[in-house]
Amino acid sequence: MQTSRMCRVVCAVAVLAWFMSAGGSAQTADERTFFTFSGPFELPGVALPAGTYLFRLADPDGGRGVVQVLSADGKKAYGMFFTRADDRITPSDKPEVRFMETPAGVPPAIKSWWYPLNLEGREFIYPKEQARRLAENGTEPVLTTQAATTTTEQTNTADLARISSNGQETKVSGKAAAANPKGKSQEGTRAPASIAVSNPNVPPEQHSR
Repeated sequence: MQTSRMCRVVCAVAVLAWFMSAGGSAQTADERTFFTFSGPFELPGVALPAGTYLFRLADPDGGRGVVQVLSADGKKAYGMFFTRADDRITPSDKPEVRFMETPAGVPPAIKSWWYPLNLEGREFIYPKEQARRLAENGTEPVLTTQAATTTTEQTNTADLARISSNGQETKVSGKAAAANPKGKSQEGTRAPASIAVSNPNVPPEQHSR
């Protein structure tokens, strides 16, 4: 009798643990993800210190791919970033960001973010001045705006370009072909839906993207 009762308790604990694990890793509508960075890094218009951050889609129902980055507890917002689709050939089984190449001692800048098992990720659009600086130290062009821009709010446009290390700009048109991502990667973990976050007011789209 004692053995049977103990067996039932063990089974109940195992089932509860499985449900807790499944709930914590289930896909959320806003694809929220934790990333922990060991050093400072850059996003469009902002430089952030080492730490754990929450990445999520600010407009999961709108389909525009506007990304919001917050503190791990969801209480502090660090920015809302406009992006462009970035398709890959093979999905990752974990959340992933890719960095642009930067010289030693220079904080890396995040190029793209993918949610696990998704072929379509989001490439961040950098203000022109920041993009030019990043491109000078890199080996591949940086996604930016055709117009002169200095803030993330100004990157809300479909008139995009890529700027290379020599300052040459190439207009971006149409959807890029899927390719295997390049650059240093950083893995993350899925974040639970239980974290309370405030949905920002996503500004109207200036042009269809």
